[in-house]
Amino acid sequence: MLQATAAPHPAAISADPLPATDKVVIGLIVFFAAVAFTLEAYWLIFNQVVETRADLVARTLALYWPADYTYRVGGYPVAKSFTLALESVNTLLTQALSFLLIRGIVKRKAYRYPLQLTIATYTFYGTFLYYFVAHLSGYAGFTAKDARTYLLFYLANLPWFAGYAWMGWVAYRALLRQADG
Repeated sequence: MLQATAAPHPAAISADPLPATDKVVIGLIVFFAAVAFTLEAYWLIFNQVVETRADLVARTLALYWPADYTYRVGGYPVAKSFTLALESVNTLLTQALSFLLIRGIVKRKAYRYPLQLTIATYTFYGTFLYYFVAHLSGYAGFTAKDARTYLLFYLANLPWFAGYAWMGWVAYRALLRQADG
């Protein structure tokens, strides 16, 4: 005898799981947002007086000072203004767009890959410019030109440089596949 079975509740039907690549993209975004909403936002608020502060976040930021004096000086010299512009865009615009990107990934929206490529391209470019300006200036922002300071400078910024380069490559390849049909 056949028994009728009730249709599963809509909440019980699981969508296809996200691919590992999407999970990594979301993980990178969460990491970058955490840094933006803690260290970078703090610096944007207190950049004129950060050197006089002694709280935990200020002491954490002080670890980076040997690699870039613009994170501790007051005023708006050109070098600091460049850093301030990069951090403002990253903390305010990039994070808002990144949360929209997470929504696009989870909901599998068509805008996902173009948005991912856009965010990845301009953030990679900003990090590249930060590296390149330091190089062209002879690393003028360094307090000492020793291996520790070079490693601090390059390694502290490497997650953004490599992470967004990879995210851009993933989006570019996905858009090419879509274009090929």
